Parts: sequence; C-alpha cells; structure tokens
Amino acid sequence: MAALAGGVAIVTGAGSGMGRGISLRFAQEGARVVVVGRTRETIEETVGQIRAAGGEGTACVADVAVEDDVRRMVGVVLTEYGRLDFAANVAGVAHEPKLLHELSLQEFEDDHAVNSRGVFLCMKHQILAMLDNGGGAIVNVTSGSALAGFAYFSAYCAAKHAATGLTRSAALEYADKGIRVNSVAPGAITTPMLLRNSPSVLEPTRRSIPMKRFGSVDEIAAATVWLCSDQASYITGQVLPVEGGYTASAITIVSAQELAMGT
Repeated sequence: MAALAGGVAIVTGAGSGMGRGISLRFAQEGARVVVVGRTRETIEETVGQIRAAGGEGTACVADVAVEDDVRRMVGVVLTEYGRLDFAANVAGVAHEPKLLHELSLQEFEDDHAVNSRGVFLCMKHQILAMLDNGGGAIVNVTSGSALAGFAYFSAYCAAKHAATGLTRSAALEYADKGIRVNSVAPGAITTPMLLRNSPSVLEPTRRSIPMKRFGSVDEIAAATVWLCSDQASYITGQVLPVEGGYTASAITIVSAQELAMGT
C-alpha cells in the first residue's frame, strides 16, 4: 500500500518546479492533492499530470500572501475531501541580487509577503483544519538561505530565516496535538529558476557543491513527502538540508550570481 494512501495533501507553488514535483510525489504515494498556485494554466497542467498517472488532484488558484485566498484555499480542501492531513508550503519568490543599500522597501516587502507572511498564513489555516481531524504534518520548503547569510540576497535570506523560525515555533506549539511541522532547505536544484542562468554561472556553482552535481526536483519531493509520512513520526521542528553537502562547510564563499539556486 502507498505510504500516504487515503490522506489529503495541499501543495502551494505547485505550478512548476519543486511544487509540481512534490504534488506528483504525494499523489504517487496515494494522497489526494489540492494543487495551489497563482496561475490557473500551470496548476491545471500539474493536476493533469497527477490524473494521467492515476492519481486524484484538484486545482485551486490562490495567492499565499493574501489571507482571504489562503482561507478559501483550505476551504476548497475541506469541501472537496473533508479533511487535511499533509501540507507542503513551497511558494516562494526572490529579488534580484543587490547590495542591501540598493534594495527598495518594495523589494524587501515583496520577498517577505510570500516567503514569510505566506508561510505564516498557510500554517495558520492549515493547522486550524488539522486540529479538527486530530493531527497532520506540515513541511515548509525554504532554501539553503534559511541556514546561513548570503551576500546580495539579504531580503530573501531574512524571509527564509523567518520561515525557519515559524517552523520551529509552530512545531513546539502543536507537538502534543498531533501536528508535526518541519522544513526542507533545498540547495541548487534543477528548476527553471536555476537553469535560466548561463553556463558560466552554472559550472562554478556546480563545482562549489561537495557532491559536484545539482539536486533534482525528485530528491526534494522525496524528502518532503517522507517528512509527512509515518516513517518520520518522531521528527518535528527540524530543518532538513537537501543540498549535496553545501552547508556542511564552516565557510562557504560564492558570488551573488552563483547563488541562483532558489525555490
């Protein structure tokens, strides 16, 4: 039997990249999946792939930075399936690489609107639903930037650190209520965001990784879904780096362009 058979999952940022891969993995493991994104065309494509593989999925257009959208998103889950067991909060944005003093307030606020406020709003309403059915598991997909400071990405880095704090605090608050909250921190993953860079950027980035390769969307999906499964039933409040050993070094030096690894 599939690991998550009969469960219901919600995945944000599911129109492409890691969000799409995680949605497909949830469905592969037997969960019914509500696929969330801001663009109907892309999330419908994800749902189509789920159904083509024999899974069950529903599309929901929503912006995680808007509370009414998030409330409605969770309402769709409950209306369609009657419960919520698993959530992967993947939606994220990143500003262009800049020195801190060159960042506008709007760029700072845009990064935080999705990367930290969005995580807060999603968890708030997901937890309310999970409390009603006696528990669940949430994974916030952040970034290696949630674990260290990175030059030229100060607002992005700050927002991802905030998501880590939200993860750990929520894990403590709901540990005795059957809700586990963890985080996956991806490194350089072969998503469209990474691959838009030139070979002159990609090659030094690859060499800086101890395993000398980029990670795959499937590897992020496997880690995320595993944290939601009963195999991780005694794990909460943790951040799991999935980045080929990149953050194992005490000192990591890379250029701004080489950091185009995002979520």
